[in-house]
Amino acid sequence: MTFLPRRVTVPDGIRAHPHDGAIDGLRLPAPFDGSASRNYEAANRIVKCADGPGPAPARILADRCRLHRLAPAPVLTGMEAAACAYWTYRPAHRTALGNPGAPPLILVSSVHDPVTPAEGARALRRLLPGSRIVTLDDDYSHGVFASRGNGCVDTTAAAYLVDGTVPTADVRCAGPGLPAVN
Repeated sequence: MTFLPRRVTVPDGIRAHPHDGAIDGLRLPAPFDGSASRNYEAANRIVKCADGPGPAPARILADRCRLHRLAPAPVLTGMEAAACAYWTYRPAHRTALGNPGAPPLILVSSVHDPVTPAEGARALRRLLPGSRIVTLDDDYSHGVFASRGNGCVDTTAAAYLVDGTVPTADVRCAGPGLPAVN
């Protein structure tokens, strides 16, 4: 009988990170276009589309037409909302935020995130008592935990996920820098 070594998973990597600082286990070993990545995207879509009522298909179409008139080749096309517009399960309301009995959260944000602007994280923090923001400065990416290789962000987020450690104050992390504008 042959025993294969247990495959290291992302949760294993998150548990190990606060202790060893290695970032390898924080990322899926599969290629971005592989089945593991597609599973991640499917789960992500379920959360986004089933989280609350979404816009109707007519609203999505009108918004996309308006966006196309403003920028014929926009970077952000509204595909996120379009996917949810045709979702069969449509929740009647969003879950209320701000329950004083809820545990604090950490919100991870990039200063120049084009998809979820930092202002949104600050507004959300005001609704979540005791929560903290981990901000990656001088960065423009979306999804910075376990994807940008930033030790400050990854260590803070992994400590929260593993041990429930909430920083005593908001955390600012030095980013990689913004591209030069010519």
